Amino acid sequence: MSSLELPTRNLATVAIEASICLAMNVISIVGNVLVCLAVYKNPKLRSPTNLYIIALAASDLLCATVAMPLASAVLITGRWIFGHAVCQIHGFVGVFVVYSTPATLGLLAFNRYIRIVKTSHYNNIFSGRKSKIWLICIWLSLSLYLLIGRVTNWSTLNLVLVTQFAALPSPHQKT
Repeated sequence: MSSLELPTRNLATVAIEASICLAMNVISIVGNVLVCLAVYKNPKLRSPTNLYIIALAASDLLCATVAMPLASAVLITGRWIFGHAVCQIHGFVGVFVVYSTPATLGLLAFNRYIRIVKTSHYNNIFSGRKSKIWLICIWLSLSLYLLIGRVTNWSTLNLVLVTQFAALPSPHQKT
């Protein structure tokens, strides 16, 4: 078995793993698109706080449209078939989503803190325009952090395939 292949699994395991991953992918896309549509159609929902909710939905959509379909394909085929360039994109998106979600949640928590504790300063710190700037700065900083590390070879992205769901061990795997 090469490093680009999953351990041998029976057909039932492949079907269950792929079905769960594809179902999560579809649910993620539908749910996050509905969140975005709700804000798009209802101007009352376009608040600085909801901007961070939309950012979380965008991050989830990025994962659901780039990372999850590739993971599903790996679960179905049992190996990586997309080449080095797609592997690097997949790795970047995966790490970016992992970093951007807690960073955005931290920004949302800071927003709520200022709203509750420092009410008089809220509009100065979190106007609609400033909220967008906060978010762009955070996401741009994360992107640059990941890109600079990759371009300078301070960090590398390597494909490591493992069984996706620990609850479904391979019949040949010792427990």
